[in-house]
Amino acid sequence: MDMHIAPATVRQIASEFRSRRPYGYAAVGGLFDAATLRDVAREVEANLARYPQEENIYASYRKHRLSVLDEMPGHARAFVASLNAPPFLRVLSEITGIENLQPDPELRGGGIHAIGRGGYLKLHTDFNWHRGLSMYRRLNLLVYLNEEWQDAWNGNIELWSADAQERIFSLSPRIGHALLFETNDISYHGHPDALECPEGVFRKSIALYYYTPSRPPAEIRFGKSEMTNFVERPAEKFEADKVRRLRHRLQLQAKRFAHSLKRSDKD
Repeated sequence: MDMHIAPATVRQIASEFRSRRPYGYAAVGGLFDAATLRDVAREVEANLARYPQEENIYASYRKHRLSVLDEMPGHARAFVASLNAPPFLRVLSEITGIENLQPDPELRGGGIHAIGRGGYLKLHTDFNWHRGLSMYRRLNLLVYLNEEWQDAWNGNIELWSADAQERIFSLSPRIGHALLFETNDISYHGHPDALECPEGVFRKSIALYYYTPSRPPAEIRFGKSEMTNFVERPAEKFEADKVRRLRHRLQLQAKRFAHSLKRSDKD
């Protein structure tokens, strides 16, 4: 699938991405052809029954995900392949200033996502290390595929501050919208409110992640972490799944402590 992206569009997005704090992010819907997105969206919708559902936990509910490229319907497969191809990787480097970006052939955690009524994904930072690639995760790209989405249904993707106390950005998941942001240990994001779409309607997206062999040490708080770090919003309290939540919290605290010891030894 050929992608023709105007240099002026890339420059504008790069200016926005690089000016944002405390981590880079930008709406990037302008990178994508509207007709291509409609083809992908309608095909993804027609194949909803094929996407496996993840286990429901305290911070993720009613989420379906297909991460095997060869099992995706044709338009979606071609679209994902184009977003992992060298020409698009060069565009991402031009936008972000991050060189030597690499795709993930395994689509670990990525691919087609679909979340149904009542579903949510609480605020979190993502795993920062891919053991299979031996690389650090640097960027998330989320492309939305919902032609009839209504604001009253919730589902906006939200970015939050480094201490997860303040929402700094919100974007509707309507088709034509897309978001690119840095993946690090402070880039909290999610769509934390339960979806109020009708039963049988799903919030659909394609998620892709990009990697580099190294990253600035200042961005690492947990060391090489393969865990998702879910956090509560102000005045929010995770009530369900308390044992799992406690285990996650202890594991992350241990990683943070071990990483601080390694940094102390180097100093």
